[in-house]
Amino acid sequence: MQSKARLLIAAAALAVLAFFLFVPPIPQDQAYHFFGDNRTILGIPNFWNVVSNLPFALVGLLGLWKLRGVANRVLFTGVLLTFFGSAYYHLAPSDARLVWDRLPMTLVFMALLACVLEVNNWLLAVFLASGVASILWWIATNDLRPYALVQFGPLLFLVAALWFLRNARYLAAVLAFYALAKLAEFYDRGIFSSLPVSGHTIKHVLAAIATYYIFRWRLAMAIEKHQTQEHVWASSYSSSR
Repeated sequence: MQSKARLLIAAAALAVLAFFLFVPPIPQDQAYHFFGDNRTILGIPNFWNVVSNLPFALVGLLGLWKLRGVANRVLFTGVLLTFFGSAYYHLAPSDARLVWDRLPMTLVFMALLACVLEVNNWLLAVFLASGVASILWWIATNDLRPYALVQFGPLLFLVAALWFLRNARYLAAVLAFYALAKLAEFYDRGIFSSLPVSGHTIKHVLAAIATYYIFRWRLAMAIEKHQTQEHVWASSYSSSR
């Protein structure tokens, strides 16, 4: 796995270089802040876009309760903080608040990448710093290219990982639900014109389901690791008798 991880990282470095050479700067579109459903309910502006973040809190708490390990902790802390950051942003959408929406998501994306590649904690720290740096770059230059790499790069690794990671069916579900979430986001107003909820609200729920399947994958891997250790201990005990 480590040799495959090194090859993937080398390929990713070349892809990043090519991306910055051939893709022009991507500014933040101010129309992004105008969502289809801006109803105020119970005194809460943009009510459904705010409360639809609750599933992130549930998945984040579940992951922190059930899983151990630095990467898992960072990942599900990021999921939990996404609830707070996204709810805060949607109360009064603006670039300044969008920072706090996107920052926790970089923890999720980068920690997921670290889990897929099974890297050590030092490289995890590098990944996390890269995620935070992508937000700082956007603040300083209004260029979203680094953040686009942070968001979509790990998902490309995930596609490749389906061929060699165990319990890959969970990761396939992650990709499927996240793709549906982005589709719902794109058709935000169109969905709201036909349904009582907007595409962006649905996007939050679908993205949270994707994080739940990340949890299922990490839990399956932890159980498998525990069973392997038990088997090794049992074999060692039998051979020593």
